[in-house]
Amino acid sequence: MGLISRFFGRKNPLDIPIDKLRENQVKLDMQIKKIEDEIAEMDRQIALLFEQAKKARSKSEELTIATKIKTLNKRKQSLQNTHVQLNKQAMLVSNLLIIKENEALLKETPTWKILQKMSPEELEKHLVSMQLDAQNINENLNKMLGYTDQALGAGVELVEDKELQEILRTIQAVKEGELEPEIAAERVTKEKARETEVE
Repeated sequence: MGLISRFFGRKNPLDIPIDKLRENQVKLDMQIKKIEDEIAEMDRQIALLFEQAKKARSKSEELTIATKIKTLNKRKQSLQNTHVQLNKQAMLVSNLLIIKENEALLKETPTWKILQKMSPEELEKHLVSMQLDAQNINENLNKMLGYTDQALGAGVELVEDKELQEILRTIQAVKEGELEPEIAAERVTKEKARETEVE
């Protein structure tokens, strides 16, 4: 199921009313902001756990804290994946809005006929990957028609033990004063973010 059909059913994207697009743009913006706030809160919690790990008195306590960090990291990764999808949807809705707002102008060009002949899935695929604006809409749409999207890479499988070991090594570095808790949290979450970007 495509992004458009999730919001608007099986309609041709060009037939979706502007009001409906604007309403969905506002909803998407609110969802994106909420997820960004949740990700920031997870970063804060991870930094606090590293601070707590600094004072851990035993290996079992360190392992407990490392497991909590790992769990938060997994939740953060899931939120980051959702964030990516919501941003794709926002790009799609934004581009559709620009097309709809310039519909009268576009109908006088051959580009409009080509757009109408495209399947909803094909049109959606191209609109997700482009950044249109009112000034360059016709030029960008013409480029888009020859544009091909690369398929998303398959997810990277992680060996859980390696991740836990890395967190434990980072905790050790914090305890020995080699790293500050905030930097440790950044290091662990940035490694996860890089893995998410690869997917």
